[in-house]
Amino acid sequence: MFNLINTYFKDYLQFLKEPNPNPNHQNINTSKKWQTLLVFIIIDILLIIPAVLLFFLIQEISNLDLDNHAVSELTNKSGLLGLILLGGILGPLIEELIFRLPLNYKRNYLFKLFGVMIGRKAVKNFWFKNYTVFFYLFILAFGIVHIFNFKDESVSILLLSPILVLPQIIGGTVIAYLRLNLGFFWGFLQHAIFNSALMIIAFYTNLEEKVMIDNEDFKLRIEVAENRFGNEKSIHINKDFDFITEIETRYAQFNHIANEFNWDKIKQEKNYKHFNIQYKIKNLDIKSDSVLQHHLKKIIEDQ
Repeated sequence: MFNLINTYFKDYLQFLKEPNPNPNHQNINTSKKWQTLLVFIIIDILLIIPAVLLFFLIQEISNLDLDNHAVSELTNKSGLLGLILLGGILGPLIEELIFRLPLNYKRNYLFKLFGVMIGRKAVKNFWFKNYTVFFYLFILAFGIVHIFNFKDESVSILLLSPILVLPQIIGGTVIAYLRLNLGFFWGFLQHAIFNSALMIIAFYTNLEEKVMIDNEDFKLRIEVAENRFGNEKSIHINKDFDFITEIETRYAQFNHIANEFNWDKIKQEKNYKHFNIQYKIKNLDIKSDSVLQHHLKKIIEDQ
């Protein structure tokens, strides 16, 4: 298996040096195509691991709100089936039609339109002469559009965009290889499989119940999530006059909750846990926020 991966990887590197504008995948049998697809799924994962680790490092050491992401909106609004259909199939299909289908001149309808207006031979020659430039422009464009998945519109996000979309740029080169060497369907299939796996991970975020108390004064349930990807944080507080009657949070960090109650914040390195809280106060005479603060700090201290 290692030798097979190594062989394909070397061919992939050669392809990146000289992208082939004249793909000839008609003589590759289906079994060989499936083998190539599976090997490149492994290669894609291995290539993007360092980029993903760099992404999480930025998330840990900065104050950027990278959790506020388009995937989080989709996760909250859709069930698992809807998430896979929209994010795992429809999204990749649209992106492949825009960014990979035109890599083969026969399917580059925009350039063919230019050919009708300017001259077919001149436009075709221009395409093939500058194919490497066009190839990487499509790759970069595919990566850049993913920066708009981040809802934080700060200058810092824009400055860090080459790092934040590096997984998409790397993945784009792998899909382009498959698209040109195996055909459009196989590039789309790799994209769909990869995205669907991410959607499932985002949906089934690792949640662990830490507190479940139901007594005459209150009912409190606290779940803790370690993985932040694909979840949108929210905090809702209901009051009866000045008395808190209910608190509900989704994937909120301690310091986000502390802002609501004027608690002392904790150090950033201890603030990576995310809390799903359902808290109903039955006895309005208790110090409800102090009870909640006590349990949250205990969870953090026990980590």
